Amino acid sequence: MLEQATPSANSLAPASLDDPLYYLKNLQAVVRWVTAHHHDLLNAEELEVLHRFLQLAMPAQALLARMIIRKGEIFRSDKLEYQEILSSQSALDELGQQGFIDTKPQISIEQLYQHCRRDELLNLLHATGSTLPKSAKKSELLSALKALELAAGANSLDRWWPAAPFSLVSLQCMAVFDRLRLMFFGNLHQDWSEFVLTELGHQSYETVAFEPQFRAFASREDIDNYLALHHCQTALQEATEISTILPLLLSQLSNPWLEYRRQRLEFQIAQQAERAGDIPLAIELYTGNVLDEAKVRLYRVLEKNSDDIAAVIHDIEQDLQITFRLETRIHLQRILRRLSGKVGKPRSQPKRQTLPLIELSLCETGQRVEFATLEALTKEGYLQGFYTENWLFTGLLGLLFWPVLFEPLPGAFFHPFQAGPADLYRPDFGARRQRQIEARLATLDSGEYRVLIKKCWQEKFGIACSLVHWPVISETLLDLALATIPAAHLKTIFTHLLADLRNHRRGMPDLCVFDRRQQSYKLIEVKGPGDRLQDHQTLWIETMINAGIPIAVAQVQWQATQ
Repeated sequence: MLEQATPSANSLAPASLDDPLYYLKNLQAVVRWVTAHHHDLLNAEELEVLHRFLQLAMPAQALLARMIIRKGEIFRSDKLEYQEILSSQSALDELGQQGFIDTKPQISIEQLYQHCRRDELLNLLHATGSTLPKSAKKSELLSALKALELAAGANSLDRWWPAAPFSLVSLQCMAVFDRLRLMFFGNLHQDWSEFVLTELGHQSYETVAFEPQFRAFASREDIDNYLALHHCQTALQEATEISTILPLLLSQLSNPWLEYRRQRLEFQIAQQAERAGDIPLAIELYTGNVLDEAKVRLYRVLEKNSDDIAAVIHDIEQDLQITFRLETRIHLQRILRRLSGKVGKPRSQPKRQTLPLIELSLCETGQRVEFATLEALTKEGYLQGFYTENWLFTGLLGLLFWPVLFEPLPGAFFHPFQAGPADLYRPDFGARRQRQIEARLATLDSGEYRVLIKKCWQEKFGIACSLVHWPVISETLLDLALATIPAAHLKTIFTHLLADLRNHRRGMPDLCVFDRRQQSYKLIEVKGPGDRLQDHQTLWIETMINAGIPIAVAQVQWQATQ
């Protein structure tokens, strides 16, 4: 049986790409990592499979690793030749004897068609007496195959084609390795190549404690629930009838991050029902969903389909008393204005800020409009500008809140190669860390933030962080920002970011220009010809104007060329 803790399981050092078997050593490291940290979440059968995997001869382990990494579960023997594996056939024999593969899998006619080339299909059909010409299209070959007597069921390759020049094998252990992948990555959309086939040594990652109380999966039931949600998601993506999908959807879950996934899946099913024209079901699913997006979709559906507009207006007005994120409020207010117009009620127009405007007429030189604008605005020598877009303030936030980002919390970290917590962009990110966030925001009032940010930059430079784009956060820009941007401005921006990191990390002004004479700065949002402000950009600009943050919109027109 596998040991529950080994040095390699705790360090999880990736293998160098110079090693021909690097992918195998990385997979072995994951096996040891998961069994060390999640031993109690694996049953005896799964542990036995993993134990036997590590006991295989090296060529057999390597070939099995190659198959696990590849797409699908059925492989041609002649496609399993690798330079570093000296005898693939011996490895296949051992894998078959140990039960890791089936050397005579039962396959359908469609699977046979998928694994054969066109010329091979012709040979197979001719062996059965078919008279199809060599010029037949591959689609015609499939029709001919389906007409065969054997096509009614699944058969081994030697029954389909006794003279086949290759054999087929199928993996019998993918369920165990998929579960392993889920426990390591925390999801199933990342495949093995993101770790096993990657050189991770060049990138540094923050050290995070991996203790049992911080695990994302608290029980085996959590893993089973995730897999059930994944099965439901797959059925939805395959455009299965909603009537067959709904029974697959789990009821409310006690695990917060799994419940969030369930709510998002329920929202997607509601959207599918809406597209399919099942409006009553869409309304029912939207109504029971807690996501802001579901609330917006609910009222858009009711706007088009309800016979009681007054009731819908009343419900929207009641919901607007609740604290939604700003984008949601904008959408609800727009629906409310449209409905009010339908019933003759006065439409309350939103109060819009007068946006400071800089009009520029520039020569088109082929460079991006943001860089042309930056060059024009900083032509005076005492002005220094940077193209920062969404990186400057998210970077400063990441540097100040580094200990908050990398604090081990249940569901935040799955493995040592994360650039941030898995819940960074989930709605409850701030609520789960409220005390720590408030403590860090308080340093903006005390003035301590400058020392904390600079110290973090010096100590953590180059370590992967989801919020810090190191090539942009140069020491020159950092020092100018800390010396010039008032703490009150940073507090406003950080607070707005933290209110909805998923959405508010986008839409920040493109440029930051510093005036060294005045020790001041200005943020510039650049709009080229025909471009206009999007909602999330307008929200940022209005938030900044209300806080007294210097900001302007540069509207650029290209000069006519001779």
